[in-house]
Amino acid sequence: MTSEPNWVGLDGVVNMRDLGGRTTTDGRIVRSRVVLRSDNLQDLPPSSVRVLLDDYELSDVVDLRTNRERRLSGPSPVDFRVSVHALSLYPEDDPDSLVPPWQEDLATIDPYEAVDFAQGMARHYLGYLRVRGDNVISALRVVSHSAGAVVVNCAAGKDRTGTTCAALLLTLGVPGEQVVADYAASNERVPAILERLGEGATAGSSDHEVAVKAQSTPPEVMESLLGYLDTDFGGIGGWLDRYGWTQDDQTLLETRLLG
Repeated sequence: MTSEPNWVGLDGVVNMRDLGGRTTTDGRIVRSRVVLRSDNLQDLPPSSVRVLLDDYELSDVVDLRTNRERRLSGPSPVDFRVSVHALSLYPEDDPDSLVPPWQEDLATIDPYEAVDFAQGMARHYLGYLRVRGDNVISALRVVSHSAGAVVVNCAAGKDRTGTTCAALLLTLGVPGEQVVADYAASNERVPAILERLGEGATAGSSDHEVAVKAQSTPPEVMESLLGYLDTDFGGIGGWLDRYGWTQDDQTLLETRLLG
């Protein structure tokens, strides 16, 4: 069993790691080099693209960004070489809108009242699973049917990607403490993420400290999300049932990632 992040050190990304090496409750090990989680792929140089295509045999990208984000950034260097699955975790948004969809907090659909940062973020993540449970299920099915490696990514690779990868690991039977550890690993990359997103100019200032804290991924956030899953759905199994996951889906996913 490992709870240590398996970082993938490619130029052009700062928060890419391999989900392999986690151990399920029944002792099976998640295969490496099948699912990578990452921040956005827009800045990959040719050398990094070659590593993904040749060494990892990348076949699919699950892009969790919104239509607006995708329009503003344009295609990534790998988009024309693999199958790209646009699976936003926000309600369908107008790609020409000037207003990002996250300005209306998904947590407003949730009956819980946040009392701290961890609960507030967890409620927002629960909104992903409620509002776009269909797309999270679709992301899991992409992994099940992939011919090669899959990259699951969003802009920073921590919130939408973290929620989707948590659902994937839980579906495989990986225990909560390993899911929490995988999520929390992004915390050490937050300054680099802010730099990539163009928010690094304030480094060393109080404003930068506030930004780092706001973008952090403390373990308490994922712990709270797992608690909400238990309360609202009876755990991951209840959520999967709600959004149409079948036994055939389960068998395919386990065959792909657990052998």
